[in-house]
Amino acid sequence: MALMKTESGSERKVVIEIPLRFQGLIALIAITAAPALVLFLLIPAPLVPPVLSVLSFVIACVVAMYALFIKANPDAQGSTIWNIACVFTLTWIVTGVTSNPKHVLDWFDHLSMVP
Repeated sequence: MALMKTESGSERKVVIEIPLRFQGLIALIAITAAPALVLFLLIPAPLVPPVLSVLSFVIACVVAMYALFIKANPDAQGSTIWNIACVFTLTWIVTGVTSNPKHVLDWFDHLSMVP
């Protein structure tokens, strides 16, 4: 928003003030990274990207349904909920494209051979 600054003297200056919101960005990154870190601790490393892809899809769907249920307005208070859904959707797409499903198929094949 452009404001006229006249506090510092008689000359007028046009100042554009854009509030930086790093706290929100850091929170979104932390919310997104938490499932990945938990998955690295619980399952073997080659299975993390495919499982993270499926988990991110489920989380994105649940958060979007919740935002629709409470009728969150993207312009007002509900923008945080929609941002979380967007971040998990982006995570789902990126991990789905970069993951190798061969590891999951090999893991299921190994499970079927164990007596």
